[in-house]
Amino acid sequence: GFNDHGKEAGLSDLSLKDSWGAAGQVGVDYLINRDWLVNMSVWYMDIDTTAKYKSDGRKLAKGSYSDNVRLDPWVFMFSAGYRF
Repeated sequence: GFNDHGKEAGLSDLSLKDSWGAAGQVGVDYLINRDWLVNMSVWYMDIDTTAKYKSDGRKLAKGSYSDNVRLDPWVFMFSAGYRF
């Protein structure tokens, strides 16, 4: 579904086409002592897909739409771990 802005614009029935994309990840574990560690990781994803949605005519002409969408997020993670 859409967020509040999309709903206010009269958009509905959002769907994204399944797709494949490249992804990469690097990270490091640092051992604090025998049992505890901290981890830092970063991921990058390159995803291209197609979004389909409908408009009720409030902001766009009434009808069905299809747009190419590019998603390129960077994801950062910091964590702690305990070995038992």
